[in-house]
Amino acid sequence: MFMHHLPIELLDNVAQHLPSTSLTALAQTCSTLCPVAQRILYRYVSASAWTQNLCVVDTLAKKPHVARFVRSFYIAIDSLSPVFPPFYRQLANAILNMSELTSLNLLVDSSVSWVLKESSSHIDFPHLLQFTCSFPFDENVAKFLDRTPSLLELEVDSMPTAFSRNSSTPYLSPTSIPRLEQYIGSSKTAELIVPGRPVRSVHLNGAGISEDDIPLLARSTVPIVVLGTVTKAPPVPFLEALRNHVPHLVYLRVMSTQDIFRAPTAVSHHAFHPWRTRTLISAVQEFYEQVANVLTSFTELNAFELSGMHWGSQRKQDDSTKRVWQSKPLQKKTHPEDDLLFGTEIFIAY
Repeated sequence: MFMHHLPIELLDNVAQHLPSTSLTALAQTCSTLCPVAQRILYRYVSASAWTQNLCVVDTLAKKPHVARFVRSFYIAIDSLSPVFPPFYRQLANAILNMSELTSLNLLVDSSVSWVLKESSSHIDFPHLLQFTCSFPFDENVAKFLDRTPSLLELEVDSMPTAFSRNSSTPYLSPTSIPRLEQYIGSSKTAELIVPGRPVRSVHLNGAGISEDDIPLLARSTVPIVVLGTVTKAPPVPFLEALRNHVPHLVYLRVMSTQDIFRAPTAVSHHAFHPWRTRTLISAVQEFYEQVANVLTSFTELNAFELSGMHWGSQRKQDDSTKRVWQSKPLQKKTHPEDDLLFGTEIFIAY
């Protein structure tokens, strides 16, 4: 009889130290303790075919009062464990009921973005900070983003399909997602997302960007400090374009589809020619020098990776505004003549 007089904060504090099995039992004791237990049991929901708990979607769809307890929702359904269309209709209802979400991850069939349609037409998600989905950036996603004024992190259109590349561009209001700081997805969608928003971190998947696309990144309302991308452009001109438009980078990761230079392992060990090796070494060193020249112009850059090669750096003792950049060969020496190629680390300092 005294349970009703205890502060709810006290009950919450006690319950949060209980294991899930005890919380489940607690939820079945009385009407006072049931919401206390459910508030913790459903705070973080992760569902997948592998964990065999997809039935939780049905619970959240049918019990709005329980769905409002959910703060983080993650669901993953791969092609090896498909579900029937009625399940996605229940998922749409569950999303509609989870109005207090702070994190939402929908890794499901990329063609079912319509599960967001009902939510984007009826309610807002004022507390949602992070949203990840496997959908292309279409009208359903755009309208859903209109309802997420506090969103900080967005991942969408990470694996562009032929359909998404050829589909029409949806309209995204300039006032949507005004606080966005991090974007992960395709370069095509980045053209719509980044300009006019305070995006500091950009990771581009798929085909990446060209030199002509880089000025769009500069249209973020704050300097971009983190960038990861793929490019078909030659590395040195690409880096120069980045320096001109996004000079405040702190971390940069570039995967180039260009043949940067002929790999040292391409030299035949059975027909070893010192002159060929020296020519190759000269070409490699020249490439390193060109890259290092550009890197030094990024005064705030702390880490750089090019096609799997990590370039470490440190401040020069006699000039704190400049850095010494180095690149260690990744291959291991397997033949004596490799000493000509890999005997020492290559240091480029300016």
